[in-house]
Amino acid sequence: MGLFKRSMAVTSINFNCWRQDFRVKFILLFTALIVFNTLKPVLQYGLDNGAVSTPLLLPLLFGSTEISIGTPKICFHVGLILLLCDAPFYYPITPYAIMRSKRSGWCIGTCLYIAVVSFVYIAFITICAALVAVPILSLRDSWDGAAADLVYGTSQMSKEQLAQLYPTIIPIAVVKYLYPSGATLYTFLTAWASFTLLGMILYLVSLISKNILWGLAATGIIVFLDPILTWFTFPKKFWLQYFSPVCWTSVESLDSVQPYRALNIPTISALYVILLSVSFVAIYYQSKRIMITDLQGNNEQ
Repeated sequence: MGLFKRSMAVTSINFNCWRQDFRVKFILLFTALIVFNTLKPVLQYGLDNGAVSTPLLLPLLFGSTEISIGTPKICFHVGLILLLCDAPFYYPITPYAIMRSKRSGWCIGTCLYIAVVSFVYIAFITICAALVAVPILSLRDSWDGAAADLVYGTSQMSKEQLAQLYPTIIPIAVVKYLYPSGATLYTFLTAWASFTLLGMILYLVSLISKNILWGLAATGIIVFLDPILTWFTFPKKFWLQYFSPVCWTSVESLDSVQPYRALNIPTISALYVILLSVSFVAIYYQSKRIMITDLQGNNEQ
C-alpha cells in the first residue's frame, strides 16, 4: 500500500469517528448560531428597508477588535480547537492503523486530517454566512445595500442612528475599499491556514508533552493574543500583529487596505508556509519517537 493510500486511510479513520461524536455536531450548531447572531442586523435591515446583500459576508465575521468575548473570529478559532481537542486522536483502532500505515503514513494522514477539518470548518462558516443573506440576496460583487448603508448611513438615518437600531460590528475599511469577492478569498485562505496551523500546534504540543491540556493551553494563548495585540497596536505599533496568526485573518489589517497598518500579503504568505512547514517537520520527528502507550495515556487525560 503506497504512502498516499496509507495516509488517506488514517485520515478516513479519524473522520469516521465523527459519526458518533456529539461534540462535533454541537460545535457546528453553535458556530451556525454565532454566524446568524452576528449577521442578523444586516439581514434585518435588509428586510425592513428593502435593501439587498451579497452572500459573500465571511469578511464581516473576521473583523479585528480588542474585545475578545463574543467576537466571532475568536469564537471560531476556539471552535476549531474544540473540534481537535481529542489530539493526538487515539482510538481503539489506532495501534492497528499505525502498524498498517507505518509511522510516516500515520503522521502525514493525521496532518492531512487537521488540514481537511480546518477546510471543512471554514467552508461551513462561509456557507452559513451566505445562507443568512438568502432572503435579501444580490449576486452583484458589491457591498451596496444593507452592509454599505449600515457603514455610511442613509439620507433618512445617520450611521449612528442605524447602529442603535441594528447593532453590529462591521469592518468599515473592508466595505469602503474592497470588493466582497477579494475580501472573501483572502479571509477564507488565511482562516484555513490559521486553523490548520493552530491544529498542528495543538497536536505537536500534545505529542511532546504527552498531555492534551498543554496543547489546549498553548493554542488558547495564541488565540487570545489577538485581542491583546490589537489593543496594544494603537496608534503606531501595528507591527505587533505579526506575532499572532489569528490577527492575519482580518483583511482590514493589511497595509494595502489601510496604509498605516503593517501587515502585507507576501509576508503573511511566507510566514504561513514557514510555520506550517516547521510544524509538520516537528510533528514528523516526534511521531517517529513517541510510543503507542504514550498516545493512550495522553488520550485518557
